[in-house]
Amino acid sequence: MKKIIYILFIFTLTNCNQMSEIEKALLIEDQTESILTIYDILWKKTEPFDDFENLNEEEINFLYLEILEAEINNGGFDQYFFNSSGDYAIEALEALKKIGAFKTAKIVEEAYSHFPENPIPKDNEKRQEILVAIDLKVSEKWKLLEDEFYSNDENIGELVLSYVKNNIERFK
Repeated sequence: MKKIIYILFIFTLTNCNQMSEIEKALLIEDQTESILTIYDILWKKTEPFDDFENLNEEEINFLYLEILEAEINNGGFDQYFFNSSGDYAIEALEALKKIGAFKTAKIVEEAYSHFPENPIPKDNEKRQEILVAIDLKVSEKWKLLEDEFYSNDENIGELVLSYVKNNIERFK
């Protein structure tokens, strides 16, 4: 019996050594920790210039989603659009749809529709100029949409991890 357990232990260690860093991150039980670990792995591939050139479409989608969620959770749609994260507004919306986060996508799409200029400019300075002069009613509408975003029953973390698992061959 001890020999069988030892063989299984060695087999497990061998398989763990062959696993990618992303696969190992997926084994982390805490959902948030798993996502943050994957984020860190992928973000390192963008260095030194925060350039997505070394990433494939699935990896980029993961980053779009995490940037979107982090910015909105931290400072709302105002912050999301004001920072460089807003450069990827349309791409983040498409990424939400790709993972099946359709309720969240609807909320985000509505927030985008209230941006004074559509399509939302990719130029950060131009977006900031628009935001400085934004109508108070737009900010109030965004606040309501943020509340919907926060209370939404869609588990984006679960959906994004499923997306990674379903596309694991694309995550390196």
